[in-house]
Amino acid sequence: MGALRSDRVAHAALASAVALLAGALVVRMGELAALLTMSVLGLGVVLLVVRLCRDPSGDDEAHARLVRWSVAAFLAHLIFGLLVVKSSALTNYLGPDALTYHAFARAIVGHWTEGTAMPRLVGGKEGFFYLLAGIYWVFGAHMAGAMACNAALGACLVPLATDTTRRLFGPFAARYAAPLMVLLPGLFLWSSQLLKEAPVLALLALAANCAVRIGERVTFGATVTLVTAVALLLSFRGPVGLVVGAGLVCGIVLGRKELVSGLGTALVMLGLMAGFVVVGGVGESGYQSSVTSNLAEASVTRQNLALAAESGFGADKDTSTSGRALAYLPIGLFSITLGPFPWQGGSARQFASLPDVVVWWWLLPVLWRGYVESRRRIGRRAMAVVLPALTTWTLLALVISNYGLVSRERVQVVVLIAPLLALGLASRAEGDTIDAAGVA
Repeated sequence: MGALRSDRVAHAALASAVALLAGALVVRMGELAALLTMSVLGLGVVLLVVRLCRDPSGDDEAHARLVRWSVAAFLAHLIFGLLVVKSSALTNYLGPDALTYHAFARAIVGHWTEGTAMPRLVGGKEGFFYLLAGIYWVFGAHMAGAMACNAALGACLVPLATDTTRRLFGPFAARYAAPLMVLLPGLFLWSSQLLKEAPVLALLALAANCAVRIGERVTFGATVTLVTAVALLLSFRGPVGLVVGAGLVCGIVLGRKELVSGLGTALVMLGLMAGFVVVGGVGESGYQSSVTSNLAEASVTRQNLALAAESGFGADKDTSTSGRALAYLPIGLFSITLGPFPWQGGSARQFASLPDVVVWWWLLPVLWRGYVESRRRIGRRAMAVVLPALTTWTLLALVISNYGLVSRERVQVVVLIAPLLALGLASRAEGDTIDAAGVA
């Protein structure tokens, strides 16, 4: 069995190397070749993640269902993403940030290959620029090719969320995780464009999955993968990486049956994180920018964002001290949890988030039902996903100040609480089945 597994790993590594070499050779053939090569490579990664997340009980039907949802997610993300990047009107309407990422990534490649000036990047936000630059350096500066990478990352949410839900709440609840990751409007919209949401969400789902695995049994692979995911998050979205890392570590400690063993695991993880960040330099700029910023700077940034947008809120609220931040927190939590309301859109662009808001309101009772049921079924183990979701929720409540960003940023919380949503839906379905049987 070990030899067979080694052969499969070797074959996968060889296939990846061949794909990269093929991509490098066909760069000059243009965008279509880059798109096809990246699509094949991306789909291969999705199927690999599906295999790694397979139910060890050997349920072939569940595995086939997971493959179908994952492949469908990849194709849906890719097709929609290509429609957006190929339409300047759609790009400007849905996600004009994509043009900035594309331009900066090209500038980085120019610095690498021609010695031109290196663009100035903000610490804790440079990760996606370097990801795009790496793709452009190998396959050419084609947005379509990069979109295939994002489509693969978005599709990886399906097996990761399914496996996390199954490990926490069983196979029946896990059936609902895949549809959630594909059909939720906001999740699909923001992860299907050439934006940093796709890698950020994939890293969040990966970190949560590893935290749950560690809660079952501490392994070297899960620990290193979780630490790597958090370190990379620090380079994509520094503040989120910091609070999620803290929430995951605390969740693992509280979720263990024996707190002493949990504390030991936490110390090991913190040591590895320090090694990655300080020694390896992965996420160091994001960590430094996050820990050196203070409430006064965050308050100014939040107020500026509120004033700069037609859909801004809380521009007159000062959160420059801990007391004022705590006083504002209920307002921020209310806005980030329930907003935007229909009359708070501010511009025609915000209508794109309306379906997400409607579905989110419908899911809030489901979330509460899932949380209550999770506490009944597994007790403190649920903290592995609850605490990082709460820390992220609190951060967003303090820094988001316009409804144009609420839907986009809230999907980070949705990915973390996906197992609770799936459990809530499964619990309701089980209740309906019982009621129907009773009536019959």
